[in-house]
Amino acid sequence: MHQTGYTRASTLGPIAKVVAAAGGSIERVFRRADLPLALLESPDTLLPLRDHFRLLMVTSRELHDDVFAARLGRQTSMAGLGVYGRWVTQAPTLLEAIQRAGASLPHMLQNATQLVVRRYGGEIHWSYELSDPARDGRQQNEMLAVWYMIAVIRHFAGTTWLPGRIVLGGLPNRLRCPIAELMCTDTAIGNTTSAIVFDRWLLTAVNPNLEQSDGLSASELGRVFDLPDPEDLPGRLSVLIELELLDRRPTLSRIGDRSGLARRTLQRRLREGGLSYSDLLRNALQRRAVRLLCQTDRSISDIASMLGYDDPAHFSRAFERWSGVAPTRWRRLRESQVPPGTKCVATTIMSRTE
Repeated sequence: MHQTGYTRASTLGPIAKVVAAAGGSIERVFRRADLPLALLESPDTLLPLRDHFRLLMVTSRELHDDVFAARLGRQTSMAGLGVYGRWVTQAPTLLEAIQRAGASLPHMLQNATQLVVRRYGGEIHWSYELSDPARDGRQQNEMLAVWYMIAVIRHFAGTTWLPGRIVLGGLPNRLRCPIAELMCTDTAIGNTTSAIVFDRWLLTAVNPNLEQSDGLSASELGRVFDLPDPEDLPGRLSVLIELELLDRRPTLSRIGDRSGLARRTLQRRLREGGLSYSDLLRNALQRRAVRLLCQTDRSISDIASMLGYDDPAHFSRAFERWSGVAPTRWRRLRESQVPPGTKCVATTIMSRTE
């Protein structure tokens, strides 16, 4: 069954830097992709894979560069993937890192996706396989994904390591030479999936930074296990609402269009689960309000405006209805109770409608 996939904005890597260096306009790219530019400052925000694909495709066209994503990939690092990157690169061996990457990817970073390891004699084929049906921009996405996989192995094998061979699924033959030149390795064209090929012995490579690892707490890992199940309509709609909130107050019609559901169908299916669009919007506003209040350099007026309130007083009254205290008092209480540097988690403050 085809799945609708989601990914975190962090997977875009240093896209703004790469676009600027090539003389393009990142503002125009995001506008043409119909995505909020604020995604660049919100790496944990989820977005549909089809939107991620489209952004890469639009960027490629903006720069007139058919292998843009491969150039972007060369500048990516696992550190940019937050907790997921730390979890994978803290493994004791490359074999364990690959197992962690595959097991946690669909839960922590990108779903409708599999990382599959196959052995052929002395070679390992590590492939990136998608079940999301979106096509536009798919090849750009796979070029980028392959570089993240290379980054995992480089953590264990050294920063100059490259696979013996790369397979890119569905890539036009005319791009084979440019990709091979850019990646400095033999590139083959596959029918369906993309993969990197390397010697089996490399799986035993030991993490050179193992003693420097600071470990990850259960709470850190738990905070990012929030990608929605393909059958979870409220979860899928909540992703779209939070994405829209980076730029505007989303309307029911807008979310319906983005989800591919007619307005009445969306309302009916939510109603069958005892929910309404207003419930989802209120919960998304609550979560975003808490995250913004944790950023103590933002004023209440700024936060109200970012959440789509014309008057800060309207936001304050709404927040007090949600939490029982005014936002200024909530902020003071949190600062007096939470150790410095603690990450703010909205669901620990306000209950989410089930």
